[in-house]
Amino acid sequence: MTLVILTRGERGPNATRNGNLKDIRTREAQAVTTILGISRLIQEDFGDSELHNKKQELTDFIAALIEEEQPDLLITYDLSGLYGHADHITCSEIITGLKKTRFQEIPLWYVTFPKRVLAGVKSPEYMTTDPYFEEKQAFPTHKLFIGGSVFPKIKAWYTYKSQRASLTKGISKFIPIWSLWFFLSMVLFEFYAEVS
Repeated sequence: MTLVILTRGERGPNATRNGNLKDIRTREAQAVTTILGISRLIQEDFGDSELHNKKQELTDFIAALIEEEQPDLLITYDLSGLYGHADHITCSEIITGLKKTRFQEIPLWYVTFPKRVLAGVKSPEYMTTDPYFEEKQAFPTHKLFIGGSVFPKIKAWYTYKSQRASLTKGISKFIPIWSLWFFLSMVLFEFYAEVS
């Protein structure tokens, strides 16, 4: 399994407090790769929040990478960027376009959550550039039980310390109401929407 990360996350919400956020997030990604048993990490530096300015360069890079890796499955964010993140949207648009034009034989799945969770998650205002992102959200077609893999998943979650505050902020109002349901439906399963 190959994990490709296109930026180093240096413009995240902790960037002003921590000047070396790029290095921290790179180390976190390397640690998570080991925890999850990912065989290859490709950590690029196209510039956090800059992907929309580099669409052609990214399209060429991703196409070459797909040709090199010959994957059985592509997984990315949906066209809403999951929660409106502009870099996630750009990445999704590129991969979706490549799947439809050059790599039609390779299945594409979008990472997503159940409708109830998506309805309760609010996008960070500083991150959302598309006011209609909710209309572009994909809903699950696949719900995969991960069993014992829940333990590395939780460990990976805690390894991304630099991102945990911003991730939990968006769901903090939602979790107390549905905490047991949230745990059972989110932690023990992975959700994907198959792109046709």
